[in-house]
Amino acid sequence: MNTPYITAGKACEILRISKRTLFRWEEEGKIYSQREGVLKVRLYNMNHIKQTAEILELNRLEEEHCAKLPAIRAKVKKYLLAHEVQPGDSVKIMDIDKANEAFNEEEAWTKEHN
Repeated sequence: MNTPYITAGKACEILRISKRTLFRWEEEGKIYSQREGVLKVRLYNMNHIKQTAEILELNRLEEEHCAKLPAIRAKVKKYLLAHEVQPGDSVKIMDIDKANEAFNEEEAWTKEHN
């Protein structure tokens, strides 16, 4: 079975990157092309481009999710503690309902990403 090949423009559309980035990735050995015809037009393996797009999307989602954790933990601290807690300190609760919401959000995030 023949593997479908696509142009640089179509590859960029699928990857959501510029041609400059695509060609740089090719120079760096991250992406490969075949040169076809008299003009040596670059053609890219469609399956490889789609797999690369999936990896890029997974990386984007991971960064997005990991960026949320510090904000979730800040909410827990904000709503739960009236002051910085040092070892041996007593803890003063500020807003137990919002603290519980923040704890639940952190727990859900942890379950989803472990």
